[in-house]
Amino acid sequence: MVPDSSTAKIPCADEMNVSALIPRLSQGDFPLIRFKRFLSHNKQPLWQGGGTVFSLDIMIEKISEHARIEPDRVRQLISEKQDELSGLVSEEGAAYIVAREMGLNMIREGRKQLKVKNIVPGLRSVDLVARVARVFEERQFEKDGKKGCVINVLLGDETGMLRLSLWNDETSIIKEGKVKEGDTVKVSGGWAKSDNRDNPELKIGRGTIEKVDQVVELPDRAQLEQDFQTLKRADIMDFKEGGQYETRAALVQVFRRNPFFGICPECDSRIKESNGKWICDEHGEVKPKQALVLSGIIDDGTGNIRVVFFRELAERIFGKKTDELKELADNATDSMSIFDSVQGLGREFTLRGRVKRNSFTESLEFMANDMDDVDARSEAQELLKQLA
Repeated sequence: MVPDSSTAKIPCADEMNVSALIPRLSQGDFPLIRFKRFLSHNKQPLWQGGGTVFSLDIMIEKISEHARIEPDRVRQLISEKQDELSGLVSEEGAAYIVAREMGLNMIREGRKQLKVKNIVPGLRSVDLVARVARVFEERQFEKDGKKGCVINVLLGDETGMLRLSLWNDETSIIKEGKVKEGDTVKVSGGWAKSDNRDNPELKIGRGTIEKVDQVVELPDRAQLEQDFQTLKRADIMDFKEGGQYETRAALVQVFRRNPFFGICPECDSRIKESNGKWICDEHGEVKPKQALVLSGIIDDGTGNIRVVFFRELAERIFGKKTDELKELADNATDSMSIFDSVQGLGREFTLRGRVKRNSFTESLEFMANDMDDVDARSEAQELLKQLA
């Protein structure tokens, strides 16, 4: 037996809002009587959530043009729709329903301009206004007989910095001198991915990038470098999310997990396996190259934190190259036996990197970008300066 929709449970305002119900109503999969009861029960305004609506006059004009009927006829239809809904919707709401029934969407999707700190891997339709802090040298490559190029650009605002990678034709804005270091640019409709150190990286894709000529309140290049590129020595106990630090600590533990992951041989980006094929977001199907990642725990006496080493840094901790480790793992009875002789375990290092929050564990972790063996003499001199 089909249940009587008029006696079905009324959704509460926390479950859905009116602007989400109207499309369902006009498509016929949400009963009119339930919609009326919903409005009476929740007493919430018609327009909630994302997007903005056109004014009533503009809506009438657009419906008139779309349906090729006179504006007065549109007003009549709107009035009839209000009567049908017992006066529980405004004229604008009734106009929206009339438009949807005619196949016309009257909600404009709003997009919010982001700050650098808000950009995370996987985000799409990214709009950002930022300062060009640095333009790196062009890197050329060849794939399947076709030549390509990439230029990396460092962008920054008062909340942080991130890398923008420009590929092939996108690089013309740099090559032709339309954008240079110190300029303000606007990225519209970009998307973010993880770079080879698990940091967010911005790409243009189907979006656009342009120079902004009007005055925008942004830190200058020198301020950006001082705030976000100059690393300060800090104790682990003082680490804050988003901060970039230099610290002296010992690697006291390593986690025995598969240290290998596939990367694109062209752009060195992480790639994903799909139906037995390895896919790069930028270059499509590729033959994977192996890269290395190693995680563990560092301790400086004031506290400890999970640390992640990528690629060359992971090779230095293992004391072996990636290809050599992969061969040992493939030929061993237990592939995790490659962790039996990690050369960096128990040693002290001077580490530089960024603190982020692990999205799975919700705990802080240190993403190492650079490392040196501890120089006892320079450490002693630094200590004497602090005591002076």
